[in-house]
Amino acid sequence: MRNKYYMKEYRHFNGDYNVIFNLIEVNTDNHTVTVAINNLGKITQQTVELRTENDALYFEYSVMNDKIYIDDFVSVEGAE
Repeated sequence: MRNKYYMKEYRHFNGDYNVIFNLIEVNTDNHTVTVAINNLGKITQQTVELRTENDALYFEYSVMNDKIYIDDFVSVEGAE
């Protein structure tokens, strides 16, 4: 069974430009999230700590520790 979060997308405006995140895996057992990050055309993959706030899952991004909430990700058309 495929992960229900797989390849969902979120666009985050960092004050200057959009950074696009695609979920690869959300692992609540290990408290990690793996994301593909498209930042100014450069694509990287990172596994970062998954956090919880008021029963909402999120991870932090950038030096400003922007909170990126998992529930804000949406399905990408054609990926399902």
